[in-house]
Amino acid sequence: MGLLDGLGRHLGRVLAPLFDAAILHRAGLADEPVRARFESVREAGEEPGLPGRLVRAVVLTPGAAPNPDDEITLAGIRHRIVAVETDPTGSHALIQGRPL
Repeated sequence: MGLLDGLGRHLGRVLAPLFDAAILHRAGLADEPVRARFESVREAGEEPGLPGRLVRAVVLTPGAAPNPDDEITLAGIRHRIVAVETDPTGSHALIQGRPL
């Protein structure tokens, strides 16, 4: 797994300029600056049974991946993370969140 870990960190550094500055608010820990980018935004009408807006974002993960107890501020809007998918190389995570 060491090769994948190194590859993930390298990819994260290479892609960072293409992502926006964001703040990951770790549950019970200090805030952490990260790089992130919106992938999609869905309104309530597109997701039956789910109220409000659902955003999907890619977050470069220099350390541990976010978890559903965390929140993220991206483009000036704070979101509660509701789902996280991690990349096997450790370079990024796909998150789903709802604006607070």
